[in-house]
Amino acid sequence: MSKIPIDHLGSEPDGPVVGWIELAEQICIRGRKLHDELSRLVGRWQLSPPQFSLLWVWRLTPGEGWGQNELAAALAVSPAQVSGLVEQLRRKGLLEGRRPAADRRRQLWRLTPDGRDTLEAILADQRHALDRLANQLVDLLDQSTAPTDRRGAA
Repeated sequence: MSKIPIDHLGSEPDGPVVGWIELAEQICIRGRKLHDELSRLVGRWQLSPPQFSLLWVWRLTPGEGWGQNELAAALAVSPAQVSGLVEQLRRKGLLEGRRPAADRRRQLWRLTPDGRDTLEAILADQRHALDRLANQLVDLLDQSTAPTDRRGAA
């Protein structure tokens, strides 16, 4: 197998490989900062970021609630992970389950009034901080989609 010279990979200072790696690194750095901020934020309510994510996804759910498979798909995690999160939040009194009459084998989960109140309190408390962080991420992503081809510029 022959090696491709690095200059043929687009690694010149403003080439596509270097630009992509720089973007990926910046997104990872911002992601870690966002995760740290989210941990601090939801920690005030004795929640972990994954538990908060599960509460957050409920704003999209139909009134009857979602089963664990739908929740797993919405969060891009395994049903086993959702099972643990659901049980933790149920013990905290933030979720409740029920079995629909049409399919008694299935368990649907929805926020309790305390769950809704907790989610609203978190959002109200941190609306400005979350807006600032979200704007930083949007700005970074906007920068990444800006034209980078400098060869045509004169």
